Amino acid sequence: MNDKGMVAYLARLFVERALGLLLFLLGSGWVLGVRGAFWFAAYFAAIGTVIWLYHVAPDTMAARLAIADSKDVTPVWDKALLALFWLLGYFVVYWVAGRTCDTSRAIDAIAVLGVAVYLLSSVLTAWALSENRYAEAVSRVQEERGQRVCSTGPYAFVRHPMYSAIVMWCVAVTMVFPSMWVALVSCAVAAVIVARTALEDAMLARGLPGYSEYRANVRWRLVPFVW
Repeated sequence: MNDKGMVAYLARLFVERALGLLLFLLGSGWVLGVRGAFWFAAYFAAIGTVIWLYHVAPDTMAARLAIADSKDVTPVWDKALLALFWLLGYFVVYWVAGRTCDTSRAIDAIAVLGVAVYLLSSVLTAWALSENRYAEAVSRVQEERGQRVCSTGPYAFVRHPMYSAIVMWCVAVTMVFPSMWVALVSCAVAAVIVARTALEDAMLARGLPGYSEYRANVRWRLVPFVW
């Protein structure tokens, strides 16, 4: 992965987050509030984990950017779920938060904990990506790359730690923006992730050598002792 590609990727991440912030402001009548400021400061700061990954796992980052090379072999269900996740998790939730949350509400311990959970989810994602060089942005068996099962780092505890991190995000955003409608959007995102986890897990068991044995050793898909 070259520096130019990394800069373009960081620019895309920044624009996605900026659009989320803009939608929040549109929903709230251009009032950010202290909770909004707290959340979006952490949201933009989390881009730093991508810069760290560029230095420690450049091959993985390059593979995640090469979506165009894998679009023809990506299952239709994954394309649909990814599009729904991207729409709900990056944009809809912030417009809903701006529309339905009290922007004058002060920071409390739950909001602080929510931001902490979000930052931990970003760290978990970075940890998983640093361990698994086959962690592309799409779900498929990468035969041309000689894909192998990753069982180190967070993969020793759950089979899909990056999806676990998204579930943590669902909890975190609801803690910071307490609203029934934010909770409903977050639950929809979580449902998309649960569906993607189940479908990807079955696909890997069918097509990735050694995955069935790994699945027998690491029982939990997303949450230890739960599922």
